[in-house]
Amino acid sequence: MRLLPGTNVKPVRRRVWLSALTILLISLLGIFAPFVAPYDPTQMQIGLSNHPPAWYNTPSQKGLPDHLLGTDTYGRDIFSHLIHGARTAMFLVLIAIPLAVLIGVVVGVVAGWGNRYLEALFLRLTDILSSVPSFMFAVIVVFILRVTPAGTVLGGLLTLILAHALINWVGLARLLYTEVLKVKQLAFMEAARSLGAGTFHQVFKHVLPHIAHLIIVWVVNNIPTVILLEALLGYIGIQILPVTDGSSFQDVSWGGLILIGRSKLNRNPFILLAPTLCILAISMSFSMLGEYLNDRMNPQLESSDLI
Repeated sequence: MRLLPGTNVKPVRRRVWLSALTILLISLLGIFAPFVAPYDPTQMQIGLSNHPPAWYNTPSQKGLPDHLLGTDTYGRDIFSHLIHGARTAMFLVLIAIPLAVLIGVVVGVVAGWGNRYLEALFLRLTDILSSVPSFMFAVIVVFILRVTPAGTVLGGLLTLILAHALINWVGLARLLYTEVLKVKQLAFMEAARSLGAGTFHQVFKHVLPHIAHLIIVWVVNNIPTVILLEALLGYIGIQILPVTDGSSFQDVSWGGLILIGRSKLNRNPFILLAPTLCILAISMSFSMLGEYLNDRMNPQLESSDLI
Protein backbone atom coordinates (compact mmCIF):
# COMPACT_ATOMS: atom_id res chain seq x y z
CA MET A 1 0.00 0.00 0.00
CA ARG A 2 3.02 2.32 -0.07
CA LEU A 3 2.51 5.26 -2.39
CA LEU A 4 4.96 6.79 -4.84
CA PRO A 5 5.45 10.58 -4.82
CA GLY A 6 2.54 12.27 -6.49
CA THR A 7 0.20 9.31 -6.09
CA ASN A 8 -3.41 10.19 -5.31
CA VAL A 9 -4.22 9.04 -1.77
CA LYS A 10 -8.00 9.36 -2.18
CA PRO A 11 -8.52 5.81 -3.58
CA VAL A 12 -6.46 4.44 -0.70
CA ARG A 13 -8.50 6.34 1.84
CA ARG A 14 -11.73 5.16 0.21
CA ARG A 15 -10.60 1.54 0.48
CA VAL A 16 -9.66 2.08 4.13
CA TRP A 17 -13.02 3.65 4.92
CA LEU A 18 -14.83 0.89 3.03
CA SER A 19 -12.86 -1.71 5.01
CA ALA A 20 -13.69 -0.01 8.30
CA LEU A 21 -17.39 0.19 7.40
CA THR A 22 -17.44 -3.49 6.41
CA ILE A 23 -15.86 -4.48 9.73
CA LEU A 24 -18.26 -2.22 11.63
CA LEU A 25 -21.30 -3.62 9.81
CA ILE A 26 -20.39 -7.25 10.44
CA SER A 27 -19.53 -6.46 14.07
CA LEU A 28 -22.87 -4.72 14.63
CA LEU A 29 -24.72 -7.64 13.04
CA GLY A 30 -22.93 -9.94 15.46
CA ILE A 31 -23.62 -7.77 18.51
CA PHE A 32 -27.31 -7.31 17.72
CA ALA A 33 -27.83 -10.75 16.15
CA PRO A 34 -30.79 -11.71 18.42
CA PHE A 35 -32.62 -8.55 17.31
CA VAL A 36 -31.61 -8.55 13.64
CA ALA A 37 -32.03 -12.24 12.77
CA PRO A 38 -35.59 -12.97 11.59
CA TYR A 39 -35.63 -16.43 13.22
CA ASP A 40 -33.98 -18.31 16.03
CA PRO A 41 -31.15 -20.19 14.26
CA THR A 42 -31.77 -23.25 16.45
CA GLN A 43 -35.54 -23.33 15.86
CA MET A 44 -36.49 -26.44 13.91
CA GLN A 45 -39.39 -26.54 11.44
CA ILE A 46 -39.43 -30.07 10.12
CA GLY A 47 -42.17 -29.25 7.63
CA LEU A 48 -39.86 -26.70 5.98
CA SER A 49 -36.72 -28.81 5.76
CA ASN A 50 -34.45 -27.99 2.81
CA HIS A 51 -36.70 -25.06 1.90
CA PRO A 52 -35.23 -23.08 -1.04
CA PRO A 53 -34.37 -19.37 -0.79
CA ALA A 54 -37.30 -16.98 -0.89
CA TRP A 55 -36.67 -15.90 -4.48
CA TYR A 56 -36.67 -19.57 -5.57
CA ASN A 57 -40.21 -20.18 -4.38
CA THR A 58 -42.43 -21.83 -6.95
CA PRO A 59 -46.15 -21.01 -7.21
CA SER A 60 -46.93 -24.10 -5.10
CA GLN A 61 -44.71 -22.74 -2.33
CA LYS A 62 -46.33 -19.32 -2.10
CA GLY A 63 -47.70 -18.57 1.34
CA LEU A 64 -44.91 -20.44 3.14
CA PRO A 65 -42.64 -18.45 5.49
CA ASP A 66 -39.95 -16.56 3.62
CA HIS A 67 -36.38 -17.65 4.33
CA LEU A 68 -33.93 -15.39 2.53
CA LEU A 69 -31.29 -18.13 2.12
CA GLY A 70 -33.58 -21.11 2.67
CA THR A 71 -33.46 -23.71 5.44
CA ASP A 72 -31.37 -26.75 6.28
CA THR A 73 -32.40 -30.38 6.79
CA TYR A 74 -34.00 -29.56 10.16
CA GLY A 75 -35.84 -26.50 8.87
CA ARG A 76 -33.53 -23.98 10.56
CA ASP A 77 -33.20 -20.59 8.90
CA ILE A 78 -29.86 -20.21 7.09
CA PHE A 79 -29.86 -16.39 7.07
CA SER A 80 -30.34 -16.29 10.86
CA HIS A 81 -27.52 -18.83 11.17
CA LEU A 82 -25.30 -16.54 9.08
CA ILE A 83 -25.97 -13.51 11.30
CA HIS A 84 -25.43 -15.42 14.54
CA GLY A 85 -22.25 -16.87 12.99
CA ALA A 86 -20.87 -13.32 12.86
CA ARG A 87 -21.49 -13.10 16.60
CA THR A 88 -19.57 -16.32 17.20
CA ALA A 89 -16.68 -15.10 15.03
CA MET A 90 -16.44 -11.75 16.85
CA PHE A 91 -16.57 -13.44 20.25
CA LEU A 92 -13.82 -15.84 19.21
CA VAL A 93 -11.66 -12.94 18.06
CA LEU A 94 -12.22 -10.92 21.24
CA ILE A 95 -10.97 -13.78 23.43
CA ALA A 96 -8.40 -15.61 21.29
CA ILE A 97 -6.48 -12.57 20.03
CA PRO A 98 -5.86 -10.95 23.47
CA LEU A 99 -4.76 -14.33 24.87
CA ALA A 100 -2.29 -14.81 22.02
CA VAL A 101 -1.06 -11.23 22.46
CA LEU A 102 -0.54 -11.77 26.20
CA ILE A 103 1.54 -14.90 25.62
CA GLY A 104 3.45 -13.42 22.69
CA VAL A 105 4.32 -10.16 24.47
CA VAL A 106 5.44 -11.85 27.69
CA VAL A 107 7.55 -14.49 25.95
CA GLY A 108 8.99 -12.15 23.31
CA VAL A 109 9.98 -9.42 25.75
CA VAL A 110 11.39 -11.81 28.36
CA ALA A 111 13.42 -13.67 25.72
CA GLY A 112 14.76 -10.45 24.24
CA TRP A 113 15.52 -8.92 27.62
CA GLY A 114 16.77 -12.02 29.45
CA ASN A 115 20.07 -13.83 29.46
CA ARG A 116 21.47 -16.08 26.74
CA TYR A 117 19.95 -19.22 28.31
CA LEU A 118 16.42 -17.84 28.07
CA GLU A 119 17.21 -16.67 24.55
CA ALA A 120 18.42 -20.14 23.51
CA LEU A 121 15.35 -21.80 25.07
CA PHE A 122 13.04 -19.37 23.28
CA LEU A 123 14.70 -19.92 19.92
CA ARG A 124 14.51 -23.72 20.23
CA LEU A 125 10.86 -23.61 21.33
CA THR A 126 9.76 -21.29 18.54
CA ASP A 127 11.71 -23.31 15.97
CA ILE A 128 9.82 -26.43 17.03
CA LEU A 129 6.39 -24.76 17.01
CA SER A 130 7.09 -23.00 13.72
CA SER A 131 7.89 -26.32 12.07
CA VAL A 132 4.36 -27.59 12.79
CA PRO A 133 1.69 -26.29 10.35
CA SER A 134 -0.73 -24.08 12.28
CA PHE A 135 -3.80 -25.83 10.92
CA MET A 136 -2.56 -29.29 11.87
CA PHE A 137 -1.60 -28.06 15.34
CA ALA A 138 -5.10 -26.62 15.78
CA VAL A 139 -6.70 -29.90 14.70
CA ILE A 140 -4.64 -31.81 17.28
CA VAL A 141 -5.50 -29.39 20.09
CA VAL A 142 -9.21 -29.41 19.27
CA PHE A 143 -9.34 -33.21 19.05
CA ILE A 144 -7.61 -33.55 22.42
CA LEU A 145 -9.70 -30.94 24.24
CA ARG A 146 -13.14 -31.65 22.78
CA VAL A 147 -13.41 -34.92 24.74
CA THR A 148 -12.49 -33.22 28.02
CA PRO A 149 -14.67 -30.97 30.22
CA ALA A 150 -13.02 -27.99 28.52
CA GLY A 151 -14.68 -29.06 25.27
CA THR A 152 -18.10 -27.96 26.56
CA VAL A 153 -17.03 -24.59 28.00
CA LEU A 154 -18.53 -21.63 26.07
CA GLY A 155 -20.33 -24.09 23.83
CA GLY A 156 -17.04 -25.56 22.63
CA LEU A 157 -15.47 -22.21 21.75
CA LEU A 158 -12.80 -22.66 24.42
CA THR A 159 -11.13 -25.37 22.35
CA LEU A 160 -10.79 -23.02 19.36
CA ILE A 161 -9.58 -20.19 21.60
CA LEU A 162 -6.84 -22.34 23.10
CA ALA A 163 -5.92 -23.85 19.72
CA HIS A 164 -5.35 -20.39 18.28
CA ALA A 165 -3.57 -18.93 21.31
CA LEU A 166 -1.19 -21.89 21.68
CA ILE A 167 0.18 -21.56 18.15
CA ASN A 168 -0.41 -17.98 16.99
CA TRP A 169 1.65 -16.30 19.72
CA VAL A 170 4.84 -17.60 18.10
CA GLY A 171 4.86 -15.09 15.25
CA LEU A 172 4.29 -12.14 17.57
CA ALA A 173 6.88 -13.35 20.08
CA ARG A 174 9.58 -13.69 17.40
CA LEU A 175 8.76 -10.24 16.04
CA LEU A 176 8.93 -8.61 19.48
CA TYR A 177 12.04 -10.57 20.43
CA THR A 178 13.89 -9.11 17.45
CA GLU A 179 12.63 -5.61 18.18
CA VAL A 180 13.52 -5.76 21.87
CA LEU A 181 17.10 -6.71 20.96
CA LYS A 182 17.27 -3.56 18.82
CA VAL A 183 15.65 -1.30 21.42
CA LYS A 184 18.10 -2.41 24.13
CA GLN A 185 20.96 -0.90 22.12
CA LEU A 186 19.36 2.50 21.54
CA ALA A 187 20.78 5.63 23.14
CA PHE A 188 17.74 6.44 25.27
CA MET A 189 17.90 2.97 26.85
CA GLU A 190 21.55 3.51 27.70
CA ALA A 191 20.59 6.83 29.27
CA ALA A 192 17.81 5.20 31.31
CA ARG A 193 20.18 2.57 32.64
CA SER A 194 22.82 5.16 33.49
CA LEU A 195 20.21 7.04 35.54
CA GLY A 196 19.52 3.91 37.58
CA ALA A 197 16.23 2.83 35.99
CA GLY A 198 15.23 -0.70 36.99
CA THR A 199 14.14 -3.50 34.68
CA PHE A 200 10.42 -2.95 35.14
CA HIS A 201 10.78 0.79 34.57
CA GLN A 202 12.76 0.21 31.39
CA VAL A 203 10.33 -2.37 30.05
CA PHE A 204 7.05 -0.62 30.86
CA LYS A 205 8.14 2.98 30.34
CA HIS A 206 10.41 2.58 27.32
CA VAL A 207 10.29 -0.85 25.63
CA LEU A 208 6.54 -1.51 25.52
CA PRO A 209 5.60 1.98 24.24
CA HIS A 210 8.30 1.60 21.57
CA ILE A 211 6.88 -1.71 20.28
CA ALA A 212 3.17 -0.95 20.78
CA HIS A 213 2.65 -0.16 17.09
CA LEU A 214 3.95 -3.62 16.15
CA ILE A 215 1.42 -5.26 18.45
CA ILE A 216 -1.46 -3.19 17.04
CA VAL A 217 -0.65 -3.97 13.42
CA TRP A 218 -0.05 -7.66 14.23
CA VAL A 219 -3.48 -7.87 15.87
CA VAL A 220 -5.26 -6.34 12.88
CA ASN A 221 -3.42 -8.60 10.42
CA ASN A 222 -4.12 -11.77 12.42
CA ILE A 223 -7.82 -11.35 13.16
CA PRO A 224 -8.75 -13.00 9.82
CA THR A 225 -6.62 -16.04 10.69
CA VAL A 226 -8.79 -16.69 13.75
CA ILE A 227 -12.00 -16.53 11.72
CA LEU A 228 -10.51 -18.61 8.91
CA LEU A 229 -9.28 -21.24 11.36
CA GLU A 230 -12.78 -21.82 12.70
CA ALA A 231 -14.18 -21.97 9.16
CA LEU A 232 -11.55 -24.48 7.99
CA LEU A 233 -12.17 -26.71 10.99
CA GLY A 234 -15.89 -26.54 10.27
CA TYR A 235 -15.32 -27.41 6.62
CA ILE A 236 -13.54 -30.66 7.48
CA GLY A 237 -16.22 -31.52 10.04
CA ILE A 238 -14.53 -30.36 13.27
CA GLN A 239 -17.18 -27.97 14.48
CA ILE A 240 -17.59 -26.09 17.74
CA LEU A 241 -20.05 -28.80 18.70
CA PRO A 242 -20.77 -31.90 16.59
CA VAL A 243 -24.11 -31.79 14.80
CA THR A 244 -25.79 -35.16 15.20
CA ASP A 245 -29.37 -34.01 15.67
CA GLY A 246 -31.31 -30.81 16.14
CA SER A 247 -30.91 -30.67 19.90
CA SER A 248 -27.09 -30.69 19.74
CA PHE A 249 -27.00 -27.59 17.55
CA GLN A 250 -26.38 -25.26 20.51
CA ASP A 251 -23.94 -22.82 18.88
CA VAL A 252 -23.94 -21.51 15.35
CA SER A 253 -20.88 -20.48 13.36
CA TRP A 254 -19.74 -19.82 9.83
CA GLY A 255 -17.72 -23.02 9.95
CA GLY A 256 -20.83 -25.00 10.83
CA LEU A 257 -22.72 -23.30 8.00
CA ILE A 258 -19.97 -24.23 5.55
CA LEU A 259 -20.24 -27.84 6.70
CA ILE A 260 -23.98 -27.81 6.03
CA GLY A 261 -23.51 -26.12 2.66
CA ARG A 262 -20.91 -28.64 1.56
CA SER A 263 -23.52 -31.40 1.44
CA LYS A 264 -26.23 -29.13 -0.05
CA LEU A 265 -24.15 -27.55 -2.82
CA ASN A 266 -26.36 -28.73 -5.68
CA ARG A 267 -29.66 -28.06 -3.91
CA ASN A 268 -28.84 -24.64 -2.42
CA PRO A 269 -25.36 -23.23 -3.19
CA PHE A 270 -26.08 -20.07 -1.17
CA ILE A 271 -25.63 -22.00 2.09
CA LEU A 272 -21.94 -22.38 1.24
CA LEU A 273 -21.55 -19.15 -0.71
CA ALA A 274 -22.92 -16.78 1.98
CA PRO A 275 -20.44 -17.56 4.81
CA THR A 276 -17.60 -17.79 2.28
CA LEU A 277 -18.31 -14.26 1.05
CA CYS A 278 -18.56 -12.98 4.63
CA ILE A 279 -15.17 -14.48 5.50
CA LEU A 280 -13.66 -13.09 2.29
CA ALA A 281 -15.07 -9.60 2.96
CA ILE A 282 -13.87 -9.38 6.55
CA SER A 283 -10.46 -10.88 5.71
CA MET A 284 -9.83 -8.38 2.90
CA SER A 285 -11.05 -5.53 5.10
CA PHE A 286 -8.71 -6.35 7.97
CA SER A 287 -5.81 -6.92 5.55
CA MET A 288 -6.22 -3.49 3.93
CA LEU A 289 -6.69 -1.82 7.30
CA GLY A 290 -3.59 -3.59 8.63
CA GLU A 291 -1.47 -2.44 5.69
CA TYR A 292 -2.69 1.12 6.13
CA LEU A 293 -1.89 1.14 9.86
CA ASN A 294 1.50 -0.40 9.18
CA ASP A 295 2.40 2.31 6.68
CA ARG A 296 1.23 5.07 8.99
CA MET A 297 2.86 3.75 12.17
CA ASN A 298 6.13 2.39 10.85
CA PRO A 299 6.98 3.11 7.20
CA GLN A 300 10.31 1.25 7.49
CA LEU A 301 8.65 -2.07 8.36
CA GLU A 302 7.39 -4.43 5.68
CA SER A 303 3.79 -5.66 6.11
CA SER A 304 4.90 -9.25 5.47
CA ASP A 305 6.94 -9.17 8.69
CA LEU A 306 3.76 -8.82 10.73
CA ILE A 307 1.85 -11.79 9.34
